[in-house]
Order: sequence, then C-alpha cells, then structure tokens
Amino acid sequence: MSANAIFSQKAFVDFAKIKHALVSDRDGKVMKTFGVWDPKRNLANRSYIIIDKEGIVRFKDTRPSNREADLLSSETLLAEVKKINQMK
Repeated sequence: MSANAIFSQKAFVDFAKIKHALVSDRDGKVMKTFGVWDPKRNLANRSYIIIDKEGIVRFKDTRPSNREADLLSSETLLAEVKKINQMK
C-alpha cells in the first residue's frame, strides 16, 4: 500500500508486471491502522504486509528506512508467501 494515487500505482504494476493488487491509501487510514505511519515524517515506514484470503495478516515487516540495504528481497517475500500457502 502507499499514499500514491491509484493511477500512479497502476503504472507501477504495469511496469513491474505485478500480478497482485496494491492498496492506495491517500488519507493514511490503513497505514495508521497497521501501525506503519510515522507522524514525525508524515509518511509510512517501508512495510511489507501479506494478508490471506480470509483477511488474516500472515506476515508483517516494517523496515528502518527505504535504503536499499534495508529492503526485503523478492526472494524473501516469496519464501514468506510459500510458508503461508503451506499452512493451508
């Protein structure tokens, strides 16, 4: 999710060939609900949240910064998705 507009996210999804939905949270309500909003910086911390089809948060990771060294890799996220899929 991000505070970016839907059209901006669609462009990113098309560019990155992402096959899952992204959430646009222009007013920050969802980010605040998940506890990832940083009011001092007036933006959300880089976070990865995986929610299953039943609406249960199965994975949440908030990073200390947006620097490349602090970001989770695609491989790490895919491993988390595989773990979740094996739970079923």
